[in-house]
Amino acid sequence: RSEANIAFGSGDLYVEEFLERARHIEVQILGDKSGNIVHLGERECSIQRRYQKIVEIAPAPNLSETLRANIIYAALNLAKSVNYTNLGTFEFLVSVKTAYEGDSFFFIETNARLQVEHTVTEAVTGVDIVQAQIQLSEGSSFTDIGLDGPNIGAPRGFAIQTRINMETLMEDGTVKPSGGTLRSYEVPNGPGVRTDGFGYAGYTTSPSYDSLLAKVIVHSPSPKFESAVRRSLRALSEFRIEGISANIPFLTNVLNHPDFINWSVHTRWV
Repeated sequence: RSEANIAFGSGDLYVEEFLERARHIEVQILGDKSGNIVHLGERECSIQRRYQKIVEIAPAPNLSETLRANIIYAALNLAKSVNYTNLGTFEFLVSVKTAYEGDSFFFIETNARLQVEHTVTEAVTGVDIVQAQIQLSEGSSFTDIGLDGPNIGAPRGFAIQTRINMETLMEDGTVKPSGGTLRSYEVPNGPGVRTDGFGYAGYTTSPSYDSLLAKVIVHSPSPKFESAVRRSLRALSEFRIEGISANIPFLTNVLNHPDFINWSVHTRWV
């Protein structure tokens, strides 16, 4: 209470339930100035290391349709209750024990901004989220920008984003940031492959910024999650980075793991 008083001027506290094994699921919300709220589905963000997301997926694999619908409904109601406008991500924790047949989930927070992982939602819905938030800020309605359809949030297939970080994995498992001058930087491409990043041969990285170098986003229209996993693995194998140490081997091991393919993971799995 003393810490709360110092930080916020109020000693009021609330208690959160501890979930030993939880999935991190977030819902993409949009609101226009007429009071309308829509969703663009959910994202799975459970692959984390030290509470930092490293792989994101849309939609969440191996999640019961009832639970999926209830989480989205809760996000919509939260947004409506505060007259939310423009772009927002409403985040939840889901107990691994109930993710398949139960209905137990807990609200974490709302991020009133564009998320790093917005790309996977764009891939499965076809909505340019960056453009949408600008249009909404200018006063456009959902009808004006074509987001008033009944199935606007329905996903088509699966999308996976992997974060390419400049880092070195030590023998004891610890991770240290890396950097230097890129000798080569050749990104993967092809159908269903998108790379967001900045690099070129001769580019010297700066230690003043985050170690994130690029994001590799793949989309497979297939309803089988494994198809997106294979496309992501192929894209990672084609990414050529020389001159610095990156985490591509680590990401490849994650995507190849049976737990990932079967989606029996949680936020502390890594």
